[in-house]
Amino acid sequence: MKYRVIIIVLMAVVATLAFSCSKEAGQVDTVRSITFTAHDFILSDEGLPATKTSLVGNTASFVWSAADTAGVFPSTGGQVYFTMESGAGANSAPFNGGGWGLLSSEDYYSYYPFVGDIYLDRNKIPVSYLGQKQVGASSSDHIGQCDFMYSKGELSGQSLSFNYHHMSCIIRANVTLPAGTYTKLAVTAPTNVFVTKGWFNLMATTPTIVGVKYHTQLGIDLESVTSDGTTPFYVYIVSAPVNLQGVEITVSALNSERKEFQCKKTPSRSYDAGVIGGLTCNSWTEVPQSMGLILEEWGEGGRITGTAD
Repeated sequence: MKYRVIIIVLMAVVATLAFSCSKEAGQVDTVRSITFTAHDFILSDEGLPATKTSLVGNTASFVWSAADTAGVFPSTGGQVYFTMESGAGANSAPFNGGGWGLLSSEDYYSYYPFVGDIYLDRNKIPVSYLGQKQVGASSSDHIGQCDFMYSKGELSGQSLSFNYHHMSCIIRANVTLPAGTYTKLAVTAPTNVFVTKGWFNLMATTPTIVGVKYHTQLGIDLESVTSDGTTPFYVYIVSAPVNLQGVEITVSALNSERKEFQCKKTPSRSYDAGVIGGLTCNSWTEVPQSMGLILEEWGEGGRITGTAD
């Protein structure tokens, strides 16, 4: 999945496909359309009230990437998956689920991104916020990796619709850094408040992220991110919901010369599911390596497997 974002991130996609179904009792003869849609994120920037995002006014757009895949579970039986077969770069694309017969007596549950495990437990789908990487200043193409979403399907006649809900939040750091090329950025709290690994129950009434491993720091690798010292840009870190209201945190940035710069902030908000929360940093202090906060183990756990710790 790719996101093109100026102010916010949103996903809306309509996928049309046909399934071949045998004419058994309780089956729909032909499912002619399946629709995947996600709620807008809410923008809650510093000093501004929370507002619902909108595609109007060129505030944001969403596009699919080749091979984007969503998982679907019937209420009984194993999961199937839908992979985009064409239409990369557009917000409307066909998906291919093979000859999957839909039973009118079944309920259907979908999640994104897909976990490739035939034995995946629908009650404990794993998540990881490690291994995030942003390529390019203000790019948000990486967000889909940790934009964990769920939906219960609505079957109406020959149409099945999924209306996704976001379980993650986005910390949108608006940074004006000293001139240089940067390789990492991290947000550090005084206690273990950031979920690094966890799971969610797709069958719950309202699925939420359940943390298994926590850390004081959540970070992102940066590639092709250069600052001229005066122009601000965005770094997007996806997180499980986290309450940072009134907590002094440290935003750290590491450049290619291994110089670390720190900015102290005290957010006035909780970063809730489905929210993009702003975090502005334009005053930095260089710290010696002995006082640096940047961790080196961020690459661990970037791939989501079929088990939750």
